[in-house]
Amino acid sequence: MGELFTMVVGGFKEDEWKITKGPPVILESLKDNSIIEIIDIDDKIRKMTFRQGGKIFIDKIEDEYRFYWNDDDLI
Repeated sequence: MGELFTMVVGGFKEDEWKITKGPPVILESLKDNSIIEIIDIDDKIRKMTFRQGGKIFIDKIEDEYRFYWNDDDLI
């Protein structure tokens, strides 16, 4: 299980992801090689590539967002 924290929600192509309102909010990849970019709290850009059906979960914790995922969903 991977996780990272950020102050902003990252960028992704809306036609590659399905959003399910939460809590937690769930982004589910609609196809292989779906990319999401997240700027973590250290201002590093993190690019992750997911396989079809892969999910990333988002919780809001005070002023931050917690992103977490199953590493098996990454390509």
